[in-house]
Amino acid sequence: MILRAPAKVNLCLRVGPLRGDGYHRLTTLFQAIDRYDELELGEADETTVEGFPQDTLVTGALAALGETRRVRLTKRIPVAAGLGGGSSDAAAVLRALRGDRDANELHAIARSLGADVPFFLTGAETGFGTGRGDRIQALPDFPRGHAFVLVPSERGLSAGEVFAAGEPNPIFRAVEGDLVRAMHTVRGVEDVAALMANDLEPAVLRLRPEAGEALAALRRKGALAAIVSGSGPTAFGLFRHRDEAEAAAARIPGAFAASPV
Repeated sequence: MILRAPAKVNLCLRVGPLRGDGYHRLTTLFQAIDRYDELELGEADETTVEGFPQDTLVTGALAALGETRRVRLTKRIPVAAGLGGGSSDAAAVLRALRGDRDANELHAIARSLGADVPFFLTGAETGFGTGRGDRIQALPDFPRGHAFVLVPSERGLSAGEVFAAGEPNPIFRAVEGDLVRAMHTVRGVEDVAALMANDLEPAVLRLRPEAGEALAALRRKGALAAIVSGSGPTAFGLFRHRDEAEAAAARIPGAFAASPV
């Protein structure tokens, strides 16, 4: 069994106050993109993951399902980069080996593994996330004709480190309302650019100043908007078309182009 697991970018991420469970209240807009990890699953008496020794999420997904597999994992999504690669890998396993579990049971497993796993589990191309980012509303009519240029950092970041360094948005309820209204009226790439924002970006730039250099490079190369994805440190820029994104990526060291799935 061969599975593909897409990356994501957060077109918008708003961070609210701490909840009682220690997580921040979040409002976010996910968009899956065509950068994929590949997983090959084979029968085995015990679980092993080849190709990525640091894995915990695929192993955790298999354990939660009561399954054992030999997994060959080919990582093409940068690690600890704010692109959701590990979460997407876990969701791919949950979808492939769900058995007769209903959607609620599978979603509960996904939530237990990580806040981004439920988005990937839905298979949605674009999704609105609330709670701690794990309650997902699919947005099937959201535009997808645009493209991105992504610039990963050579050094990853843990989400915990970034959230610890960041501050909740003091007007969270207001910006949350702005996003809800905007996401239902988006019609074209300029509208997408207008809603792009990330409350974690200042913390990421303090921890990884090179992300600021990547953002500046994206803007110089014509990005309509450029922000950090998720908890970073990957910077990404929005472009009208894939050919424009490919041309810009070719002029930024380490960059690559991607499109919505």
